[in-house]
Amino acid sequence: MGSQRRREALATWTLKPRNRQHILTQLPDLTGHRKPLSDDRRRLAVSAYIWTRVTEGEPDFAPCPPHIAPHPEPRAVWPRERHNVVHGLRTTDHQPYYGALKPLPEDHAEHLAEEIDRR
Repeated sequence: MGSQRRREALATWTLKPRNRQHILTQLPDLTGHRKPLSDDRRRLAVSAYIWTRVTEGEPDFAPCPPHIAPHPEPRAVWPRERHNVVHGLRTTDHQPYYGALKPLPEDHAEHLAEEIDRR
C-alpha cells in the first residue's frame, strides 16, 4: 500500500501509553543498564520511530505530536528526543537496551501498517 496513505493515517497518531507500557514490560531485565525510555517524551520518540517504519519515511519528517505542538518547551525538546531514540534503535550494536527494545516497536509497526492497509 502507499506510503502517502499511511502518512495521512498517522498524521496525528502517537503510541498510546498503555501500548508503550506493554512494550516495556516485554523487555528483559538489563541489570546495570540505564533505562532511557522512562518518560512521556521518549514514548513520543518511539512513536516517531514506529512512524518511520510504517511510512518508510525519515524521522525528521515524523509529525510533532499534536498535544505538544502548541507548547514551546516540549516542542523544542521533541527533535532531540526523536533523534536520540531513533538513532539508538537504528544502531543497536553497542546499546543492549535498544537492542532488546528494537523488535518490539518493529512488531508494533508491522501490525499498525497491516491495520492501515486493510482500511
